[in-house]
Amino acid sequence: MLPNFDKIASKICDCHAHFGRFRDDYYSPSQVVNWYAELGIDKVCIMHLGSSWPLETENEKQIVDSLPDERYVYNLWVTPEMYDLDPDLKRYDNLNYKVIKIHTYDRKDWHEMPHKIRGVIEVAVKKNIPVMFHTGGWMGSNAIQFYKFCREYPEVTFILAHGRPISQAITVLKGTKNTYVDSSFLPIESIKLLSNAGLSHKIIFGTDFPVMKTFWPEINLITWYKNHVIELIQEFGENEFMYWSHENFYKLIIRKN
Repeated sequence: MLPNFDKIASKICDCHAHFGRFRDDYYSPSQVVNWYAELGIDKVCIMHLGSSWPLETENEKQIVDSLPDERYVYNLWVTPEMYDLDPDLKRYDNLNYKVIKIHTYDRKDWHEMPHKIRGVIEVAVKKNIPVMFHTGGWMGSNAIQFYKFCREYPEVTFILAHGRPISQAITVLKGTKNTYVDSSFLPIESIKLLSNAGLSHKIIFGTDFPVMKTFWPEINLITWYKNHVIELIQEFGENEFMYWSHENFYKLIIRKN
């Protein structure tokens, strides 16, 4: 018997979602809100797409304010320019963000600025919020590049988005207590490797929704999402999936055990 998505939807939390422009596609905040409303899941940690995002905080605040409070948690995608302008990121406090994202593939120059990465992490220390690193795509954003930060700041929760390369992500997860991996675009075989390494408890469910539509234009996003969840449950069991998609989200992002 196939798992029933609708039965568990109200407890599912997604730690990795977007609005904005990705390549030639634009995903408006209102459209993304409508898609998640149709899915009926519990919580979504959402961020704008790409470092081309304008720095005018009023524009961003209007969008954040339009997101339904009961479902959305905001992730602040930080650029080097944002840090240069305000190293404490105080001008973004009105966005009430609960996660900070550093994307060293979108902006490869981050790799040459470890002091700025540390500065952003220091903001997370003060706010007691997680830091999400994009992993994969080139040497400078591979998981092992962030090992030193994860060890240097044991009081901070780090999320390695995508867990790439998986062998390096496993090394980092095994070597630190404060690091997790999100499952967005993470192949089933990579999740099996994590599970076999005894690291299943360090997975948090994420999807990168809705950018898969750019890669696979023919898909129906709602159908894809439901089928993706069902596949994970079939492979790893409902209890395991709910741990990734509910318990870990509340523990790491909402900060409730």
